[in-house]
Amino acid sequence: MMRASAWALESGAFVMAVALGVVAASMVLLATGTPVYQTLAAIYSGALGSAYALQSSLVYAVPVAFTGLAACVAFRARIWNIGGEGQMVMGAFGAALVALHVPLPGPAVLPAMILSGMAFGALWAFGPAVLKVAFGVNEVLSTLMLNYVAILFVDFLVFGPWRDPAGGWPYSPPFPSAALLPALSADLNVAVVAAPVIAVLLAVLFRYTPWGYATAVLGHSHPAARYAGMRIGRLTVQVMLLSGAIAALAGIDQVAGTAGLLYHLPPGYGYFGILVSWLAGHNPLLVLVMATFYGVLLQGGDALQIAQVDPSLVRIMQGAIIIFALAGLTLARRRSLSPGAGA
Repeated sequence: MMRASAWALESGAFVMAVALGVVAASMVLLATGTPVYQTLAAIYSGALGSAYALQSSLVYAVPVAFTGLAACVAFRARIWNIGGEGQMVMGAFGAALVALHVPLPGPAVLPAMILSGMAFGALWAFGPAVLKVAFGVNEVLSTLMLNYVAILFVDFLVFGPWRDPAGGWPYSPPFPSAALLPALSADLNVAVVAAPVIAVLLAVLFRYTPWGYATAVLGHSHPAARYAGMRIGRLTVQVMLLSGAIAALAGIDQVAGTAGLLYHLPPGYGYFGILVSWLAGHNPLLVLVMATFYGVLLQGGDALQIAQVDPSLVRIMQGAIIIFALAGLTLARRRSLSPGAGA
């Protein structure tokens, strides 16, 4: 009963907070002389108004879901992996490395790309994990700084040695057909199915395995985990490796599904995943819902820019809605955890 009432409270708070965010965004529109109804209608039609619009929203939602799940793994254990952006980029690099430079028979290419990408994403998280465990280095700083290293490294490749000599843009040569994720439609590929599968697997891992229980204890109290005899250092490294590997899937989706080549990946997906994980309360199943919500906001923003609404105004609107949603959910969760909340 308490769980059901908490869910009802959080759901109601989320809907009300989003509505307040829309009201706040509408006030910004009024203040700038932008027609409110037409703008909100453009967001709806651009993000949800047709099958094509919905698919476009899901194209945004899939990489955000992967980085959100990656953040969920780490944050649940109170390990602050802010490096999803860099781990995503290194996942793209690892996949491209196999696609472009490792000769393999056709059926082996895609599995090798996925394994390589996940390995590079995990490797990018491994360094900060070791620094934290061995030397007490704050993982927020180390993972954040490595984001820029990863982005600049891939930029060096696509502007330099990996640049397609036949093209005029900083892209790699196109991947061979065997290196592309199977398409489900003109815009979506199997990653849209893989994200929910991974979310379910994580939910099972967290709820029904000793490892999931250990990470929950670690998240509640490091001293309690240490008192219980848990090997905190090893557990920290394991959490970071899993988080980095999942974040890498977002990069693999971008280069092997959306683009079919290595390029300067769209910035922000790793940071969007952090917001999505917080909105979801670090619940992997709710991450899917919040990633879809975020995908709708991003696609709606694209629709507004096509309609020649100022890009900065679009970002202000998106930010207002996210801030209200996050504040509403945070207050609801505190209320549900307060004494007597379930009475």
